[in-house]
Amino acid sequence: MSGAVIGIDLGTTNSAVAATAAAGNPRVLEAGDGALLHPSVVSFHPNGSVVFGAPAKQRRVIDPKNTVYSSKRLIGRSFNSDEVRASAARMPYTIKEGDNEQPVIVTRAGEFAVPEISAIILHNMREMAETALGRPVEGCVITCPANFNDAQRSATANAGAIAGLTVLRVLNEPTAAALMYGYNRDLDTTLAVYDFGGGTFDVSILRLDGNVFKVLATAGNSFLGGDDIDEKIVDHMVQLFLKQHRVDLRTNEQSMQRLRSVAEQTKIQLSRRRKAMIKVEELAYASGGKPLDLEFELSQDEFIARIADVVDQTFPVCKEALKLAGLQSGQIGDVVLVGGTTKMPYVRDRVAQVFGKKPRTDVKPDLAVALGAALQATALSKLLAKPRRPTTITSVAPPPTPGSIPGSPPPVPAGPPPVPGVPPPIPGGPVGSAASAPNTAAAGKGSGWFGDEPTTGIRGADSLFPNSGPDAPTAMDMSAPAPQRRAITAPMGAVTQPPAAPVLARIKPKRVPASSLNMPTVQAPPTENELTALLRQASESVEQHQPQSPQHARPPTEQEATQVDPHAYSGPIVMDVIPHSLGIATVAGYCEGLIMRNESVPTEAMKIFATSRDHQQLVRIRVCQGESRKIAQNTVLGDLVLEGLQPRPRGQTKIEVTFRIDASGILNVVAKDQSTGMAQQARLDIVGGQSAEQVQGARERVRDLLQ
Repeated sequence: MSGAVIGIDLGTTNSAVAATAAAGNPRVLEAGDGALLHPSVVSFHPNGSVVFGAPAKQRRVIDPKNTVYSSKRLIGRSFNSDEVRASAARMPYTIKEGDNEQPVIVTRAGEFAVPEISAIILHNMREMAETALGRPVEGCVITCPANFNDAQRSATANAGAIAGLTVLRVLNEPTAAALMYGYNRDLDTTLAVYDFGGGTFDVSILRLDGNVFKVLATAGNSFLGGDDIDEKIVDHMVQLFLKQHRVDLRTNEQSMQRLRSVAEQTKIQLSRRRKAMIKVEELAYASGGKPLDLEFELSQDEFIARIADVVDQTFPVCKEALKLAGLQSGQIGDVVLVGGTTKMPYVRDRVAQVFGKKPRTDVKPDLAVALGAALQATALSKLLAKPRRPTTITSVAPPPTPGSIPGSPPPVPAGPPPVPGVPPPIPGGPVGSAASAPNTAAAGKGSGWFGDEPTTGIRGADSLFPNSGPDAPTAMDMSAPAPQRRAITAPMGAVTQPPAAPVLARIKPKRVPASSLNMPTVQAPPTENELTALLRQASESVEQHQPQSPQHARPPTEQEATQVDPHAYSGPIVMDVIPHSLGIATVAGYCEGLIMRNESVPTEAMKIFATSRDHQQLVRIRVCQGESRKIAQNTVLGDLVLEGLQPRPRGQTKIEVTFRIDASGILNVVAKDQSTGMAQQARLDIVGGQSAEQVQGARERVRDLLQ
C-alpha cells in the first residue's frame, strides 16, 4: 500500500484513531486540540456544514433533532428489529424505514442510512490521522463488537468504503485490546477481555502464546452498555421532577438532552466520589413563566442500586464464554478491562468476584482497542507487501461425523463411505464431487443447534426450503448431501480457483450483476481471496504444530515456520471465531446449521441443492444467524438467491454453493452448476444491506457534503 494504514476504534460513545511509528510502537493520534478521544456525534448545522466530535456533542442540547449520537447501536439492523424500535422511541432525532428495511435518520441535510453517519465519523478520523502523520491514509482496520453479526460487520465495512478507506479487516474489539495487551511481551497465558462500552458489551477468552492470539470463545450483547446506565439516571430525574413540579419532561426534547448530559456527568462523578449534588436550572417553566429547577443529592450506594441490574446482565455472558471455551474462571490468567463503563468501581468489583481475581487496570480501557487495531493494520499491510511464492496446499482433517456429538441428529446417508486417508473434496474439484460430512461443532464448542429442540419432522439434508415471499418460486430440494466445512490452505500470494471462476456476491436489495459485488469497499483493496488466503495460511501453519489442548498451545518454531514458507507471515497471528452459528431455513420454521458458532475464521461450508420442480430457474433460500433450531428465534440475515438456473427436469439441476466467512466474519457465497462446472449466478439479499451501487453513491454524497 502506498499510503499510511491506521486502526480506528469506531465506538458508540467515543472514537479513536491510532497508527504505528517506524519502530513499530502504536500511538493514539491527537487532534489539533490535543484530544485523543472524540465523541461519535454528528450534527447537521443550519448553515449547511457538518459538525463532528466535541462541538457536535455540545449541539445535542440546542439542536437535538439534527444531532446524531449512539448510531452504532443501529448499524446493520433491520428497521423492524426490537433494538431499532427501542432506539426510535428514545432518541430525539427521527428514525424511519428506508429501502430494504434499513433504518434511516432524518435530518435537515437529508435522510442518511446509518453507515453514512458512521462514514462521516470515519472521514473525520482519517483527516485527523493524515494531519498527524503528514501523509495520506489509504488503508485501515476498523473494530466492531465481537458479538456483531454478518449484517452489522458488513455495514461497518461499507461505512469505511463510503469514507474512502480500504478496509483491510473488521476486527473484534476485545481481540484488538488483547493484541495491545500482549504486544512485545511474549506472554504465555489465557486472557479474558471484558469489554463494556457505551452501547455494547462483549467478553472474549483468548490464548496468548508469543505472537499467536487465538480466540477460544466470545459472547456478548450488542445492545447493552453505558447508554443504558445513563437512561436509568435520566428516568430517576424525570420521576423526581414530575413529583416535585407535576411536569413531565419527556415532552421536551431539549430538557431530555440536558438530563442525559447530566446523567453522564453524574455517572463519572459517582465513580470517584461517595456523593453527588445535582442541580439543573430552568428545565421547564410554570404557567406564569417561573423557571422550574431540579436539585437533589445522589449517593454512590443509591446509584449502584439503580444501575446494578444493567451491570449484572454482563456476568451470565461471561459464564457463557467460559463454558464455550471449556474453562473455569480459575484457569484465566488475567482479566483485561476495556470500555469507558469499566471505570466504574462497581463494575471492577463485580468482575473481580466473577473471575476470582482483580482485573488489570494498567491497560487504558478507552485507547487499547484503537492501539490494537493499529498493530493489526500495520501487520496486514506488511503481509500484503511481502514477496510471496506458492507453497503446497495443506489438507485439514475433516470435521466430526454426524451423531458424534451428544444431542446431534443421526447421520444422513450421502453417497459412498469416505476412503480412509483421503481428504474430502475441495471447492473447484472434479465436477460432481459432493460433500458428505455435515458441519457440526467440535465438542464443547457448539451451542443450541442440535441440543435445544426436538428433531421431529426435521429431515436434515433432505428438508425443503419454504418460499420466502408471495411471488417466490418453489424452493430447491436439498436431497444432496449435508454441508461440509473445509479450511483450505491456499498458496501464499496465489489464489486457487475452480476451473470456471465462481461468481462472488455480497449484498444487494436490487438486482445488479453479481460480479460487481465482490467487496464491500469501493476502492481497490486486496481481494477477499488474497488476504483471506494469506491469513488462513498463517493461522493454519500455527494450528498444524499446536497440541489439541488450548492450555498448552504454542506457535511454530522458527524452523517449523520456515518449512511452511520462508516468506511466511511473521507478525501477530490473530485467530478469531465466528460469534453466531450460520444456518439456512428448512421446513416448519426450523433451521439447519452450516457453520457453527465459535469456529475459527476464515472458514467455509459447502451445500448442494437440487431443483424440486421441472424447469425451475430461480430460488430463494433464507439465511440466518443464531443458536436456535427455530428460525423465529434467530436473526434472519436475508436470502440467498440462485437465479438463471438451467431449465432441466426436476432434480437434474444441482448447484454447489459454498458459504465463505472471511477473516472479518463477513459472509460471501460462490456457486457453480455441478453438471457443467460453470459459475452459477448467486447473490445475498441482506435485510438492511446496501448494494455496491448504493455504497458508491453514498460515498459521493458524503464526499460532497463534507467538502
